[in-house]
Amino acid sequence: MGVVLAIAALAAGCAPSPDPDPAPTPTSTSSASAAPSASPEPAPTFAPEGAAEENLPIVKAALQPLVAAGGIPAGRSVVDALTAAGIPLSAVQVTADQTAIGLPVDSLLFSVLVGQECVLGQFDGDGFTTTTAPVLSTGACLVGATASID
Repeated sequence: MGVVLAIAALAAGCAPSPDPDPAPTPTSTSSASAAPSASPEPAPTFAPEGAAEENLPIVKAALQPLVAAGGIPAGRSVVDALTAAGIPLSAVQVTADQTAIGLPVDSLLFSVLVGQECVLGQFDGDGFTTTTAPVLSTGACLVGATASID
């Protein structure tokens, strides 16, 4: 008799149990019931006291038209795009866009100083790349000669 009870108990544990919580039924919401936003979200702005990583999207967005145009832009175009995005001219460095003999460069480097960090970028034959890094001991972001920008 004990074996029969044990088998009955095991069989009861294997039996399907009724679903106490049926799956929820999806509902749709009417767009008429959603309140329109009062105004569009403002575009992100450069935060000079923020982190380089925080400002990286602002730099990328400012340079997107130059990236979309392809090739290596003139240094002045990079500077103008960055300053138009609210980045102070004093925070920007860019390398020369021509060699010593007047030929186009193979790559153009730029930087934006953000506190004790830098947003670094490069336009070259492969496209556009950005990263962040700590400021150099000189207080600058790029090593070597940079183009004069005023």
